[in-house]
Amino acid sequence: MGRNRSGSSTTMASMQSTTAASQASSMGIGSGSGNINSSDLALYDIPLVTSPSQASTDFEQLLHNLQSISVDPKSVRKAACCAALIETVQERRQNQNQQQQQQVVVSPNELFLATLAALTSLQGTLEQQVKRTDTDTESNNNNNNNSNEVETTALPLLEILRQILPYVAHPSNNHGALLLHQFGTVSRMLRMFVALGYAYTASSSTTGTNKATSTAVATSGANALLRQILKTTTMLLLITPSSTNTSTTQEAEKEMAKLLHATIIRMFHDVRPKVRKAAFGCAMDVVIVASSSNSSSSSSSPVVQQRKVIADFLWEYCHAVITQYKSSSSGSKKKNDSSNSKNLIHILRLLSTSLPYADDVRIRVRFGDDCLALMGGGGEGSGSNKGEVSMEVIRETLITLLSCLEKGEEDSDDGLLLSSMEQEVDTTKDTAKEDEEISKFAARALAFLLQHRPNAANSSFSSAGDVNVVYGRCLMGCVERMLVRANSGDEDGTLASKLLAMKLLPNVLTSILHLCDEAAEGEDGGAANSAEMCGSEFNQFVSRVMPIVTSYFNNVTSNNNLQRVAIEAVSNCIDIIRQALKIQYRNAWGNILPGGYATFTSTLALNLLEMRGAGNEANNGNSELEGKLQSWLKELVVSLLRLRDDVEKDGTARTA
Repeated sequence: MGRNRSGSSTTMASMQSTTAASQASSMGIGSGSGNINSSDLALYDIPLVTSPSQASTDFEQLLHNLQSISVDPKSVRKAACCAALIETVQERRQNQNQQQQQQVVVSPNELFLATLAALTSLQGTLEQQVKRTDTDTESNNNNNNNSNEVETTALPLLEILRQILPYVAHPSNNHGALLLHQFGTVSRMLRMFVALGYAYTASSSTTGTNKATSTAVATSGANALLRQILKTTTMLLLITPSSTNTSTTQEAEKEMAKLLHATIIRMFHDVRPKVRKAAFGCAMDVVIVASSSNSSSSSSSPVVQQRKVIADFLWEYCHAVITQYKSSSSGSKKKNDSSNSKNLIHILRLLSTSLPYADDVRIRVRFGDDCLALMGGGGEGSGSNKGEVSMEVIRETLITLLSCLEKGEEDSDDGLLLSSMEQEVDTTKDTAKEDEEISKFAARALAFLLQHRPNAANSSFSSAGDVNVVYGRCLMGCVERMLVRANSGDEDGTLASKLLAMKLLPNVLTSILHLCDEAAEGEDGGAANSAEMCGSEFNQFVSRVMPIVTSYFNNVTSNNNLQRVAIEAVSNCIDIIRQALKIQYRNAWGNILPGGYATFTSTLALNLLEMRGAGNEANNGNSELEGKLQSWLKELVVSLLRLRDDVEKDGTARTA
């Protein structure tokens, strides 16, 4: 399947139809982790970078580790299962008179087939036990037995399968032919285990003489089983090579789509936060590994090509959920709005952490446009919770939009629901064309955001303050992308982007400052704290943008248009900065006066001093600009002194 960033293939279309049939689930917070375990990363890389001899040595070491016993009960159970599997393989050899292979303890293919057979047999046993639970009066004992089977056998076997899969798929092992042949069997087995896990929980919650104990035991076992299935499924998807046969490839992609939907995607919306978080983490593994593989020297490997396909499946599903939400919100059907909103929130939380790792800039632009569409009318919610659902959707949409703009580590300072993964994104990897596309999108997003400010102050949503802060960050992100990071090869495009950013600078500054006013209007005790958070965004915006804008004052090193527009922008910002001294911003004075206000003033003062510096011939004769700087500074300083006199009896304000 080719990679299609603007549309969907036949397989993608079938996945979107599957999305429409997804069931309602309860909402909860869960997020994936961007830090892949080093041991998992090593396993993912085995089919790509490990030589045949090294793979053989590593597999022998793996067998030794699997059979090693420590104080951890999990390792004891894993060692027992591994020993039983090896014994099974050896017995099978003896029955087939394969004496010539006795010098080898066990091969990856043999252990794989033995593990698959054991899991298939165990699956049938557990299914029968679950069926008996519905009619057995001693269901508590059955639930405990089921939980023991899962803990002592199913989990160790699935973990063993996960760890040996990379060696089964290694190019030296007939290019993973056995795995390709058995992929359908493994996929069906994993999907049946997922169905078993859900049925196991459902049956235990409705039967039993001691319902509380029975439910707790069953839920614990089912949760652990589902999380282990997610890990094994992720490994299977990321190490399976693509087939060279076209018809086989199409069938394999359909089977992968089934497996992905029945495991990782299904659990995106699970009611249990731990299961949902595990699903998010596995999706992050897929995105990160696919992106890193695409930039490696082995990007043409069949395994790498297959990883791209899996990542595309995830992106298309996310887009389908957003599309379904928009269509349901604009239509007349209301009964599914709550479910659609919850599913959308889960997907937006996944996107907010995964988009910085997307290997194609068009993915970020595409989802960025989706976010703007949601802000423009796709977040209406329904029923009595209309305002709250809508505002939560807006918050998650803004956070996702911020990720589309590829923000860096400086945007995670006060921990506002932003993933630490963004700190690891290397924005220098963008090509000139990609950087230009993001800058153009930032211009569209900025114009849209200035016209569609969320009315969080009039909402009963408990995290309305977060909405204001993230909105401010999005404005700042757009301006930064246009003004600071617009470094594409197209000089005219870069100049236009910077000019537009500076022309809109007064509007952006007004909007961010007004957030402090909205925060102060709250009646609860969190108003001051919310105002302080919004004030911090105001300070960051001034400290980042003002030095860049004032650098264009130098008519030798900058374009004449840049200099003219920069001077006009700063002149228009003077009155806006002075508005921060008004009484409605009192709750934020302690933050914005020593922060943004002082930074703005000191930046102008520094430019004036540089102009007056000895030997600075570049600015000689620029008396008009020097006079403007003096006038601006006088206005700012005098206004601050007047405020200090006006609040003589207000100790807190006077200190600020």
